Amino acid sequence: MAKPLFSLRPAVEADREYLDSYCYSEGMDYLPSLDGVTVAANSADEPVGFIRIAQGANGFAHVNPVVVHESWRGHAVGRALVNDAQRAHGELRLIARGKSKPFYDVLGFENCAWEDIDMTVTENCDGCPMIEECSPQPMRRAQIPSRPKEPKKKARPKKKH
Repeated sequence: MAKPLFSLRPAVEADREYLDSYCYSEGMDYLPSLDGVTVAANSADEPVGFIRIAQGANGFAHVNPVVVHESWRGHAVGRALVNDAQRAHGELRLIARGKSKPFYDVLGFENCAWEDIDMTVTENCDGCPMIEECSPQPMRRAQIPSRPKEPKKKARPKKKH
């Protein structure tokens, strides 16, 4: 059996330099703390991506943010982090910004109302000078979507001898 490319674990202080550099490369502020942060780590136990979950006063878990190192995109790191968070917390909510919206669409998140987002656990977009560039969109995912079923292969007709 092949060894997995990465594993998930809670973030530790030794991860901070990686996580802060990933935030910086995406134009985000540094993480305020490592509370609620899960990392995807490679075989050398170096973080290749992370998710931060903040529990809202509205009772829902809010993703803020998911970041995967550019060289690890396309290896299902983000999907694994989101699915793991949903198994642990149930419904997930977030504000998709900029180029992240298609990622969340593919993962089965749906647009929702701004009122569904607890603004105490995310950045408020009102008055932001980059709001048009960022195009923030509140989203939610109630459950992990099932994978599409593989089409059944047609049986080959038996040859007559």
